[in-house]
Amino acid sequence: MDPASIITLAFVAFVGAAAVWDVTRRKIPNSLVLAGLTGALALRALGGWPPLGAGLAGAGLAFVITFPFFLLRGMGGGDVKLFVAVGAFMGPAGFFAALIASAIVGGVLGLVLAIRRGVLLPVLLNVKDLAVNAATLGKVGERVTLDTPGALTVPYGAAIALGSLAVWFLLPGGVPW
Repeated sequence: MDPASIITLAFVAFVGAAAVWDVTRRKIPNSLVLAGLTGALALRALGGWPPLGAGLAGAGLAFVITFPFFLLRGMGGGDVKLFVAVGAFMGPAGFFAALIASAIVGGVLGLVLAIRRGVLLPVLLNVKDLAVNAATLGKVGERVTLDTPGALTVPYGAAIALGSLAVWFLLPGGVPW
């Protein structure tokens, strides 16, 4: 098996396992994320310093972008750690594309869950309040977090996995290694 196939297989297995854990248990284990992160960096190290540097840069960028969402209680810690490992696999350019794709998938997943649970209107009103709160730097509107009673939460690990896989397989020219 060629190296690209091994890397792809490792990535698919990693994000697939994370999605299954998040959907079934609403948690992404630290041991799984650590295995994904170290596996990605080890595979990149086999290619020398440039690929390893890109993996470290992708992981760092993922942390810098997603950790503030955790601090604001808008994203779970497991999701942040999953994004860091995805960044290590994909590098900075691939991570940024995966972040956008995951946000789109997460939004669609949230809408589907809201419709299925019959709470679409309250969710849309919460989104409006959140947008107003953010636009006015907290002076107007309600700040909705994961801890807000009745807040609709989604297994975002599944959105991260689907968005990242879409980028991995559909990005023109593939994910840069």
